[in-house]
Amino acid sequence: MPSIERVLVKISGEAMTDGRSSGFSVDRISKICLDIKAVLDAGIRVSLVVGGGNIIRGRDWCDREIVKLETADAMGMLSTAINGIILRDVLTHHGIASEIVSNLNLPFDISHANSFNISKMMAQNKVIIFVGGTGLPYFSTDTVAVIAASMAGCDILMKATQVDGIYSDDPKIDSKAVHIPEITYQDAIDLRLKFMDQAALVMASQRNIPIYVFSLGETNCFMRAIKREIKISIVKELN
Repeated sequence: MPSIERVLVKISGEAMTDGRSSGFSVDRISKICLDIKAVLDAGIRVSLVVGGGNIIRGRDWCDREIVKLETADAMGMLSTAINGIILRDVLTHHGIASEIVSNLNLPFDISHANSFNISKMMAQNKVIIFVGGTGLPYFSTDTVAVIAASMAGCDILMKATQVDGIYSDDPKIDSKAVHIPEITYQDAIDLRLKFMDQAALVMASQRNIPIYVFSLGETNCFMRAIKREIKISIVKELN
């Protein structure tokens, strides 16, 4: 297994809830933060991107005639900022230093997402929470995660989901869906697998950032995924 010193963790907004369609669960967020702490305690630096679907999934409100896509995406970007703020508080409660960065002009002690600030935070061993997307419409949080992983110099992108990896189809719908333990970027793109959007996969391929996909529900999920001690799927170039 290659040496891993920096990771980008991508979680959905729904991961912040207790199974409801919206809102927060401090217990669930605490579980995420403690799992991140285990990675930090192993000497691995962590950056984080969170979605905003527990607050509002902006594109669900785009109807073309009244609410424009640009407006819907702006709503979604602000949702990720709200999630970043509560994550910072819960991380602090557990003794984990963190800072929020964004390309949006936001209050609440949020720094600009540039290479200087990111390098400084990395040197201080802080968890960097990327919020607000790219600051522009049309980009998913999957794509933001790839950009953030590249900016932070991460060795892998860890996508924590509700299922234990990548499948040939949605395993919640198709009981015959096959788990795919390893796949190349191009094969994932060609097969149009739905675990990550196409633009993000193309960008990850260009930057050669391996993607680990696994279940957030596992105990100590991030550290065990890094060690490949739980069921995961990996997207990477062939050796």
